[in-house]
Amino acid sequence: MAYEVIRAEFRTELHARWSVFFDHLRVPWAYEPVTFYDSQGSPRTPAFWLPEQRMWFAAELEAPVWWGRFAMAAEGSDYWGDGWGEQAGRCLPVEVPEEWQGLTLLSEGPFFPDDDPGIDTWGRPDPWDGPWRLHEAKGMLTYCDSPYQWTMCPQCGSFGAEFCGYAERLPCGCLNDGEHSKVAGGSDKRLLAAYRAAQLERWHDDISHATVLWPTVREALVQQPGAAAAAENCVGECQSVAEQMRQELCPPDPGESEELETLCSACPGFVCGQCGEQPAPAAGAPCRTCEPVVLLTENQVRQRINWKVEKLAAATGMQGRRVNGIVNDSIGERSRSGVSLAKLGLALTNVERWLDDPSSMPTGLPTPSSDELGELHGAELRKLLTTYVGPLAGALRDPIPFVQRQLNDWMGVSSRAEAADEQLRDAIIQARAWTEDPASYRAYTHPEPAEPGGLAAPMRTKNALADCSCNLCAAPVVAGELIGRMPNPRNPFKPMAWLCAHCLYDRRAKPRLTDVLLRVFHHSLSGSNATLLNTAEAAVLLAALLTLPPTVNDEHLQEAITELRRGIDAPEPVMQLSYHPADAAVAALHAAAPQESGPGDAAVLAAVAQHLAEWQHNPQNIDRTPYRNRALWRQAVLESTPAPTILSQRGGPFWV
Repeated sequence: MAYEVIRAEFRTELHARWSVFFDHLRVPWAYEPVTFYDSQGSPRTPAFWLPEQRMWFAAELEAPVWWGRFAMAAEGSDYWGDGWGEQAGRCLPVEVPEEWQGLTLLSEGPFFPDDDPGIDTWGRPDPWDGPWRLHEAKGMLTYCDSPYQWTMCPQCGSFGAEFCGYAERLPCGCLNDGEHSKVAGGSDKRLLAAYRAAQLERWHDDISHATVLWPTVREALVQQPGAAAAAENCVGECQSVAEQMRQELCPPDPGESEELETLCSACPGFVCGQCGEQPAPAAGAPCRTCEPVVLLTENQVRQRINWKVEKLAAATGMQGRRVNGIVNDSIGERSRSGVSLAKLGLALTNVERWLDDPSSMPTGLPTPSSDELGELHGAELRKLLTTYVGPLAGALRDPIPFVQRQLNDWMGVSSRAEAADEQLRDAIIQARAWTEDPASYRAYTHPEPAEPGGLAAPMRTKNALADCSCNLCAAPVVAGELIGRMPNPRNPFKPMAWLCAHCLYDRRAKPRLTDVLLRVFHHSLSGSNATLLNTAEAAVLLAALLTLPPTVNDEHLQEAITELRRGIDAPEPVMQLSYHPADAAVAALHAAAPQESGPGDAAVLAAVAQHLAEWQHNPQNIDRTPYRNRALWRQAVLESTPAPTILSQRGGPFWV
């Protein structure tokens, strides 16, 4: 599992330091996961929730006036003491649901714990003279007791907060045997190391204590694929597409409901299936609030890499210096000094993968020059390309068969045996580039979405080696003309093979009628109930329809003309043409047999009309029940058509 860089934002630097303290001890935390309200609706937001310990922790320079009332509700107490003061007593009660109730801890003051253990007169660790000795209260407050200190069990390592840090009171019960009493776990060396790590972190240029209340952003690593994208894409309005459709009184089909429950309606990401209110890293995965994960600081990452490099050297019998060199080569650096956190995460990912399978660790990649590549042919090139596959898979954290398919896709062949020498040389150069810059590989396999109404940038272009035809519009391409590949789309769409220059760059901005017909075809093939058209495409289709003889009986055709006019006049860059009006428009154009306005228009129009009719009437009588969705069923109808067309031969659906 790969590591990703995420940004964690905190209201104060003090909160950021305590988060480092918890992360150093691998204690999951959620920052301000929920806001509670008093009887008049005033918000009360405690800082940290520790789910494993079921406790709320607040770190403030001065106790919030409302904290006593909140602590009373969170600990489930019916008794209001006078210890919180007269002003706190005037605060209104707070409602805390049972699932959020637990111990409450309040730490007043700056990040004060010392990283030296206290020693009593008998030379034993003393919590009263330990890391909290410089703090006025010598610990933290619960609702009705103090001082509490963080403590750890010396036997099992359980973490918690107990009166004076007495470890025998921890829930693990390891020391609750009558023989242990007042065990000073508050001075445990692991706690002291965590305090030290939190004290040494620097986020602001100002090194004075004035920064303690400044808003602070931490960058850290998390071992959760998709976490970074979830945080970056989130606009703070998380709601599933299924929930939005239900609110709009158009609930999703049962077959599509499961997928739509995980897709966010506000951004191109996922929503948590547990709370439905936070971004999730992947479909079906919980958010970091429902299931908090531990973050890794830069120092922790460096320590972990060094420790695992030693283990890897022992496992492979290599010298540690050589292993370090291979690790650095895998991230494209000669040294790890001063490299970014993202590259450190990649290095840690590689080392952990190689530890799981030491045989997968590369021994170094050949780097032949272009002249040397030109002297190799056939089997020699295939053998050289093979040497890149394993290291590339290791650097990318992808299975070797998947990397093999990506290289074949790059060459435009179904298997390496079909590739010509020039294609193999091209794949070798690209494999080397992907190994040196894994981000470019991710950009190829997971391209950035296009702007509304626009096209994603081609991932590769070249001059055609021989006469061919465009894989999308079927227009002829002469040897020497520019061709290219588009980024691989998301499921259920399939990658397109070589496209002509028009389909690569102009089919959305300067569309032909063929381009609009293809959009209708492929949107329908994918099971969509509407075709998305930009203003230029809508204008082309409308112009073609207005040349037809007027009809009075075709309601869907008139609806298509009305929708197109409305979409062209609307301020949005993209409009939706419903399925039946689009079908009627294609049928009318085909019946009128207009003159060709571009290469392949008539053939494409006939093919689109034929297949839309086949999907509507299912002349092959293909049972839809075994197919998971409409896209798979329509693909089966397309493949079994009694009259193959230029579109059925190419397959799909393509994301056009």
